[in-house]
Amino acid sequence: MSGESSVTSNRKLVLPGDLIETKSKPGKGIFRSEGRVHSSVVGYSSDKSGYINVNAITGRYNPKVGDKIIAVCAETGPSIWRMNIGSSFNSTLHHSESGWKVPFGDTARFLSIGDAIWAEVSMVDASGSHQISLKKDDCRKLYSGNIVKINPTNVPRIIGKQGSMISLIRDNTKTRIQIGQNGYIWIDGKGDDIALAQEAIETIDREATSEGLTKKIEKLLEK
Repeated sequence: MSGESSVTSNRKLVLPGDLIETKSKPGKGIFRSEGRVHSSVVGYSSDKSGYINVNAITGRYNPKVGDKIIAVCAETGPSIWRMNIGSSFNSTLHHSESGWKVPFGDTARFLSIGDAIWAEVSMVDASGSHQISLKKDDCRKLYSGNIVKINPTNVPRIIGKQGSMISLIRDNTKTRIQIGQNGYIWIDGKGDDIALAQEAIETIDREATSEGLTKKIEKLLEK
């Protein structure tokens, strides 16, 4: 479906193929056709700082090398794990990238189906296959806690400007929260605190484009 959409400094919902009238340089979610700018995704346009972007509302995670993510074990093999990272297909974690001394055929003893890790995307090839690693920085296995899945495009909204939104949630719920760039979020703490933090995160994910969202979350966290 396509049509025409003019863009002002305010956000506006656009569809794939919609014409965007702007003098700004094209950014993400944009393509050119016959010298004109169009949206390539369903999302909200943003025309500021000399660039026009369309921030997608929905979409699967597109892995990039260096991304810090949360991955959930979906399958074990003799020397590898297949990990769900919210992409079009599972990622691979080789035993050599785990930091553990794993005997051949004994992978499930270290990481079994349903276990979660904080990992880094270490390789993405031309075909779209990707691998992750536990041998980077603070990567590790995650114990206890809950995992919440949100739209990857809403990760910046969960974090907030200079970390303001996630700090608000952490401070008011006394929870530990790890945000993966793939939209998987790990929350650990006391049961009621985890539930409240999860409610706040899911509210932001659901209402990411709403006005006055910070005040709404502040009120929610007063429970």
